[in-house]
Amino acid sequence: MVFRQSRVGGQRGFTLVELMVAIAVIGIVSVGTIPLFMTFLRAMQTRGASQELVTVLQQARELAIARNTDYRVEIEPDNNRLRFVRTSDNVVWTGPGTDAQGYRRLVNQTRLTCRKPEPPSFITFNPLGSAGGGTITVQNAQGTSSLNVVVSPSGRIRQCGPTAANCTQCP
Repeated sequence: MVFRQSRVGGQRGFTLVELMVAIAVIGIVSVGTIPLFMTFLRAMQTRGASQELVTVLQQARELAIARNTDYRVEIEPDNNRLRFVRTSDNVVWTGPGTDAQGYRRLVNQTRLTCRKPEPPSFITFNPLGSAGGGTITVQNAQGTSSLNVVVSPSGRIRQCGPTAANCTQCP
């Protein structure tokens, strides 16, 4: 007959107190990191939406160059949407990602909070790719994070942090 020992190599398990202490330490660390993670998550949502806006504005610029005509980007902050309109005859461009009226919305329920130049001016791209210039602020749904998307008169589109509450341009 062969007898087996219940403890192999003299090892023993964890006590209930040791497991409770380990769970408590994990809980304390989690409580401290969750707010930081949520702040990071909201900032990344804002960055993603502003990058999407940069891509959409670049699409309007490329459309103006390809079709050899001026296109303006009409932005409606109240309805949180935008669209492209050919300036020569006010025909709305419809394509992938737009509804029947040519409007599109940004992802993550972000908001377009302010724009310079002020209404009724719009950001207009000409066939050479240059623009009238302007700044659009993208803000997350909670209102805790925002980024500016700046269109320079040369047509360059870039994103930067908000430098002031009144939508100032990037430094």
